[in-house]
Formats: sequence, structure tokens, C-alpha cells
Amino acid sequence: MCKCRFCCEVFSVAVLSIASAKGGCGKTTLSIILSTALAQKGYKVRLLDCDLNQHASEFGAKSEMQDLTVRPSIDEHNILAEVRSAESESDLTIIDLPGGSSTLALKALQRSNFVLVPCQASLPDVRDAFKTIAQIDDAEDLARSSIPRALIWSRVLPGFESRAAKHVRESVEQQNVPVFRAAMLERAAFREMHITGTSPVESASASPAAQNVEAIAEELLEKLSALAENAR
Repeated sequence: MCKCRFCCEVFSVAVLSIASAKGGCGKTTLSIILSTALAQKGYKVRLLDCDLNQHASEFGAKSEMQDLTVRPSIDEHNILAEVRSAESESDLTIIDLPGGSSTLALKALQRSNFVLVPCQASLPDVRDAFKTIAQIDDAEDLARSSIPRALIWSRVLPGFESRAAKHVRESVEQQNVPVFRAAMLERAAFREMHITGTSPVESASASPAAQNVEAIAEELLEKLSALAENAR
């Protein structure tokens, strides 16, 4: 039985999608580091790998985390059955969606209680992030219920921000789009985990990469806890 301080609040808000219209923005990296961080906290986590490259599944085949299960080859034909199974057997379900718009994405988004949109601080990436937000709006309209979402800056260089990146970030943060306080930094440890099958929260819990993961995971749990509280 999980003893995490957010556990009872999060049970009713259990499905998270990681979505972006753009490939290469860090969706799979974010899916893996969140899944491992939450499993490390004692949650039973199911990660559904919908990406064509199946990198999360390759990680899952190497991982020895007891409370993390990675399901490969999720597509538009089996996504709903997989989500139902995950909801019945896990505390938290994370869906790693492929880039672009698709029936698969619409189905997953409609079943999501929260959506994270990773985005790099460049104008092309921001344009694609807003395409994703529009797709979430469509899913929300189809589901006839709200789908909370937030943008998270990804692949941010630690300790440095160019003038162009700062301009892009500040312009987005002035829009009516929730943005995570914590950003996913560019870390060598996030690339190495595909080789080792272990994330920084397991292999180097005091490292800057692990601290970055913890900050993102804690902020997500705060969001989920607030949503569950508001739903009461």
C-alpha cells in the first residue's frame, strides 16, 4: 500500500498524457523520468508507449523498477482497452503520445485527467505547442468535460538562457496558458538512462538531474492534488 502524502488525493486523477504536435521535443524523456520518479515514490505506474519509435518500451525492457510497467505498441485500436486496464491495476497512468494529430491522440486526450505539453523555447516549437493545445480543446469539446493542461519547457540549457529563448518564454507566459514552474533541463543523465535502464532518481538521487526530475514530479502531484480537491 502506497504511503505517499499525495496518494489519496491523486487516485481520482490518474491518467496523464504527454502530448505534442512536434517530434523531438522530449515527450518520451519526460514520460520516462516522471514514470520512474512516481514509481520511486511508491505509486504503481503504468506507462503506455504510443510512440512509433518505442524508446520508452526499450527502457522498460531494461528497467527493474518494481512499481513501473511499460506497455508497448499502443495504437488507436487498443488504447482505450489499455487505459481501462491501467486504471484498474495502477495508481497512475502515463501516456507517451506520438507527434502530430491522430485518432489515437484524440482518444487518449479524452480519457486524460491532465495533459503536459513539452515545448522548447523557439518560435516553431511554440507554434506546434499551440497546435497541441488546440487539439486538447477539440478533445475537450468531444468529451464535453474540461481537460486540464500545462506547457512545460523542455531541453533547457542549465545556467544559460539566450535572449531569443527568454523572449519566446516571456511571450508565451503572457498568454492564457498554464506553464510549469519547473522546466526539463538538458542533462546527459537523461540520455544515459536509455543505455542503463535506470533513471537519475534511482542511480544518483542527489544529482542535479535527479533534483530536476523531483521538482517536475512534485509540481505534477501538486496539480493533481488540487484537481482532486476541486472535484470533491
